[in-house]
Amino acid sequence: MREAFLAESGGQALLLPRIHALGHADEEAAIIFGAEEADGADGALGAPAIDALPRRLALMKLILAWGQASARDATEAEIEATSWVNSPGQASNLAADLARLMDFVESEEVDFSSLDTLVPEDLASHWEATIQFLTIVTENWPQYLADNGLVSPVARRNLLMAQETARLAQGSPYPVIAAGSTGTVPATARLLKTIATLPNGAVVLPGLDLMLDDDSWDSLTKHPEHPQTGMAELLRKLGVARRDVAYVPGSAPDGPARARLHLVSEALRPAETTDQWQGYLETDTLSPDGRASFANALSGIRMVVAPTAHDEAEAIALILKSCIDAPGRTAALVTPDRVLARRVAARLKGFGLTIDDSAGTPASRTVPGAFLDLVLAAAETNFAPPELMALLKHPLALLGREPGTIRAAARALERGAVRDIYVGQGLSGMSTALESARDERSWRRSALRPEEHTMALQLVRDLEEAFAPLGQLFASSVTHSTAALAEAHAATAERLARDAAGSSSGLWQGDAGEALSLLLSGLIGEGATLDMCARDYPAFYRSLLAGQVVRPRGPAHPRLFIWGPLEARLQQPDVVILGSLNEGVWPRPQEAGPWLSRPMREKLGLSPPERRIGLSAHDFAQALGAPTVYLTRALKVDGVPTVTSRWLQRLEALVEASGLAGKIKPERPWVAWARERDHAPGFAPVEAPQPRPPVDARPRELSVTRIERWIANPYEIFARHILKLEPLKPLGTEPDAAMRGSIVHDVLHDFSRAHPDALPDDVYGALMTAADDLFAKLGGSARVEAFWRPHFQRFARWFAATEPARRALATGTHTEVSGALELDSGFRLKARADRIDTTADGGVIIYDYKTGKPPIPKHVEDLYKPQLPLEAAIAAAGGFADLGPLPVRSLVYIQASGRQDGGDEQPATKSDAGALAEKALEDLERLVTHFAEPDTAYEVKRRAAPASPMPIATTSMSISPACGSG
Repeated sequence: MREAFLAESGGQALLLPRIHALGHADEEAAIIFGAEEADGADGALGAPAIDALPRRLALMKLILAWGQASARDATEAEIEATSWVNSPGQASNLAADLARLMDFVESEEVDFSSLDTLVPEDLASHWEATIQFLTIVTENWPQYLADNGLVSPVARRNLLMAQETARLAQGSPYPVIAAGSTGTVPATARLLKTIATLPNGAVVLPGLDLMLDDDSWDSLTKHPEHPQTGMAELLRKLGVARRDVAYVPGSAPDGPARARLHLVSEALRPAETTDQWQGYLETDTLSPDGRASFANALSGIRMVVAPTAHDEAEAIALILKSCIDAPGRTAALVTPDRVLARRVAARLKGFGLTIDDSAGTPASRTVPGAFLDLVLAAAETNFAPPELMALLKHPLALLGREPGTIRAAARALERGAVRDIYVGQGLSGMSTALESARDERSWRRSALRPEEHTMALQLVRDLEEAFAPLGQLFASSVTHSTAALAEAHAATAERLARDAAGSSSGLWQGDAGEALSLLLSGLIGEGATLDMCARDYPAFYRSLLAGQVVRPRGPAHPRLFIWGPLEARLQQPDVVILGSLNEGVWPRPQEAGPWLSRPMREKLGLSPPERRIGLSAHDFAQALGAPTVYLTRALKVDGVPTVTSRWLQRLEALVEASGLAGKIKPERPWVAWARERDHAPGFAPVEAPQPRPPVDARPRELSVTRIERWIANPYEIFARHILKLEPLKPLGTEPDAAMRGSIVHDVLHDFSRAHPDALPDDVYGALMTAADDLFAKLGGSARVEAFWRPHFQRFARWFAATEPARRALATGTHTEVSGALELDSGFRLKARADRIDTTADGGVIIYDYKTGKPPIPKHVEDLYKPQLPLEAAIAAAGGFADLGPLPVRSLVYIQASGRQDGGDEQPATKSDAGALAEKALEDLERLVTHFAEPDTAYEVKRRAAPASPMPIATTSMSISPACGSG
């Protein structure tokens, strides 16, 4: 308003009128314009209004006290009915909801004293519990305010409104104009009525429909969802008939503008009078004097329907971008959908356009907001790898280092400790994991250099120092004041954010940093009397942050905007885009709320929830008055089909019935252009890779276990052994099946090495002693204690019962035996046999331990599973050096599942092991020769059968290619 006056003055000196805000556009959080400063104002207006944070903390204390009191001597059913009050985080959310309810009730000037009469005896018990809970409002809260010399914000606003109303009722020497208010708050309506009665007063109503027929207007009391219901109610409060309201001089619409008003009025008329559309459509004029045709009413309205929300955002960004080509043209996206708003802003940023989003950015999504949350996440999860690594990779996490140095240290810690099986707890667990990575017997295979190990260990020590303030509180089970927790939170964050110069000021800089510093300083200042356990603090803090937004004050594009429906009411851009016109967004569903049912609201005299739909419909109707309007929606959002907004359905039905559907089609293919962005030029499906590396780069040495993978998917061998790529495990991978198998192998190896010749008296005890030592290194993992240990105990009993029979056949037992065999082609085959027993007749039995299900004999004989036949070939050729060349008598699987009997022993093949070994060696020679050819590709394959026999890889390719990479 001030800028408009200054622009109208042409730059000359001007004494501006006093301009004050009645409040927000919805008037439910109105702040009157400082009436206490006017001449004759009552100096004893009352106590100051309680601020938002102190009010929330105070309500939390009352809620928690009520919950504790209700739990005493309560029945089980009563405890269950009030179970929603059992933590500070929940109490904080309840306090926010309760504050909104209190503001709403006070705005409507409804008395809460009749609450106890609202619930009949036959109503659900949870409503009774709710009414008991609301005694906080009727009994405790007024007393709290009185004891502290405070009043509620709405009560103070109403007092100010009443005082200003009384002052103006005595007359004003100056003109007084109230503009843009819908008067939904009774105190505001009284002020408007007083202004309207002044000789020099005027009330300018926003968007009053003067075209709706009288019958429909009179029925609006039964339609709170109608856009004009609020205006009709305000006129009744003002004691003014609609016909007595005139247009502001010079603003009466004419031509297409009047046609547009009539179109909107007809499209949104009450449902029970939509039969009057027929008469409207039978004529091509809107009024007897033929001011404008229906077609003119649709001039400037375009509808854009996109397949997905992604496409809708892209199309809107293109429309907004096109508007800046016209000098002075302004455009705005109006939507309550914040996700759509963020998407559009992100796409415009890609075009180099910074757009002003009036709703701001959630504080939790800002750089310092995310950092402060990650600090808590690391502490509350006891430094779980995903949370800790997310914190260390945040740009504010510096720990006194340069950015490049801290990132290198974080990567070293990640690779050395948590990119593998991780069973540690806390930062001490990180140190243990780094140390054990150097142990040859560790399941971790760290590739860190010595200096990287040192760097990672120093990082863990610095983290322990930085988290000391917060860690001490989290380690304690006693309660602490909210102030102490917030102070420790801030102190820890500052230590983590300290740069190489020792300053942590970067954490609190900028709009977001300032807002978060105010939040934490408010908690430190106001939270001394609210106690909670440290484990409850993160949820409590996030509940406070959930409602915080940051509105940047930096420069934005002067002609492009993103507004919510409230902000758009008094704006007049040239182009308006109404985005996300789907049910659930425009309008949002309106429920009675968690506190009061519809009958209870009605008994109290509160307005129905649908009144909010009516206000939202009013916003929609107002936005349709722009010269150019785009109505956009997506057919699917996040893969879920959507339903067209009821208002858009009305408009579409009216346009379709008139035969003018083509009139609102977009003038340009915005959606097609939007979808083009995702298509690269010359795009075509890419075939599965078929690399043909140089022959000298191809592996000339593989283990027997890798031979099976070579047959099943050659591309895997190419990736691992030629490109030297290893897949990373997820952060903090829990103990898995492969690790369980390693533990079983290690226990059996240690047992056989300790008792190579004679079994101990207590085989089971010896096995469990070795197993307990390895299980202890897993730090009491729940999976280990619940499944692995009981399973191994059953296997150990089975093994103790069956091992004497195996030892009776053997003259010697050898475990974890390494061997190798060089083929005639020069290819070297390696193996590490789980167990080889020599027999009295000069032969050997090769055992393979399996914690899972072993292959069936047919797969082994057909060489789908060539591991044991190839080990037999190595043994027969003397590749196991300590044993010499010995004939293989049998190949045996020992299943260590721990289920049923605990274990099982079964022959790997029913055929002659020696003959099978010879066949396996011949097929391997052909396989090696095949891949020695320069034209042979390391294809991506997927098994057509459970596995692929080795001969397949040479000629007959019956393996089907995979759709993706290996």
